[in-house]
Amino acid sequence: MNGDGMISMFNFENGHVDFKMRYIQTERWKAERAARRSLYGKYRNPWTDKPEVAGKSRGTANTAPIWHAGRLLVLKEDHVPMAVDPDTLATLGDFTWNGQLKSKTVTAHPKIDPVTGELLLFSYECEGDGSSPMCFLIEDKSGNLVKEEWFDPPYVGMVHDFAITTDYVIFPIFPTTMDPERLKAGGDHWKWDGSLPSWVGIMPRAGSTTDIRWFKVPTSCGFHVINGFNEGTIVHLDMMISKRNGFPYIGDIAGSAADPQDGVPYPTRWSFDMTSNAVDGGFSSKSLAPYGGELPLIDPRCVGRDYRYAYISMVDPERRILMAGPTYMGANMIGKIDLTTGEVQTYHGTDETSFQEGAFIPRGPGEDEGWYINIADRHDQNRSDLLIFDARAISEGPLATARLPIRLRSAFHTTWVPGV
Repeated sequence: MNGDGMISMFNFENGHVDFKMRYIQTERWKAERAARRSLYGKYRNPWTDKPEVAGKSRGTANTAPIWHAGRLLVLKEDHVPMAVDPDTLATLGDFTWNGQLKSKTVTAHPKIDPVTGELLLFSYECEGDGSSPMCFLIEDKSGNLVKEEWFDPPYVGMVHDFAITTDYVIFPIFPTTMDPERLKAGGDHWKWDGSLPSWVGIMPRAGSTTDIRWFKVPTSCGFHVINGFNEGTIVHLDMMISKRNGFPYIGDIAGSAADPQDGVPYPTRWSFDMTSNAVDGGFSSKSLAPYGGELPLIDPRCVGRDYRYAYISMVDPERRILMAGPTYMGANMIGKIDLTTGEVQTYHGTDETSFQEGAFIPRGPGEDEGWYINIADRHDQNRSDLLIFDARAISEGPLATARLPIRLRSAFHTTWVPGV
């Protein structure tokens, strides 16, 4: 989570696949490269840095890429976006919409509305580490920043992802909390506080942040959204939900030992009735599949709309689980959930394989008419493969494999960029 950003690219052209990988040359990367030693301290704690980098950018640009309005941006939620050349992967620098952006941070998980072409974003700790404000942003289909509205959440907590629907924007707040005094004392940015409830803020897209309604929901943890959609005034948030924060290096504020099973996220649907006056908005919860996992994705043409299929890097507890990824529990299968029938198609690798995050490439008009690709890490061979599936038939295995001679590090997120 605290490492330098590195972006990998597979380029499909004229029947060939080429591979390229480059560091994102942030101010932090350049400073440490010049000094040839570590200068920055704990994750999101500037009070633990070496004096020579005081006041310098701590951004790592290490979480997610996004392609919109002809720009490739790389994102990390504690910093502004950085622009990258989509062909050479050269770092172009901080991206702030020509200085229009007021927030010091921007989410790693913006959403592209497939109908309007807008890019919707949010930020938290907008004034820097330890600050309270959040904000909501919109970039129009041409790449112009047309909205930035600030608001205060119920408490300062990790807000890694959010959801949009045709009519609403959904902000889930979970009690992985931050204390400025703990930071100043050299402590960790995040601690899990199970004494607090979770909250979900829902805002009409036609309104403003002053119209957000906050719904109180059971204490839980979520990082990645699958999708959101609304049926009139009934709003659905589909998300990977666990009982508590599953990162082994994020401690409990009370010092309690955690059951690792409590940190396993499961695909879950939370529903709210916007006409309800109850503090929980008539909250209901429904399991979408019996397997835990992470890094969900859908056909990008369905973002914010009712949809049928979700693809998730999952964990089959009956098979060998390898140490991989930021939570140390590597996905040992790929799952495709049919939300209409409840069927889960699965593909398992070998006992020495773990999977990263996939990507969906639209091909035909049907929702699952496309290609699904994913990185398979071959632990026994110290290298990785790019697997290419027919998205309609995941369980039949890959149609093609691009073999790498090296092992890729466990990356966070992906994006598909059409020919540029």
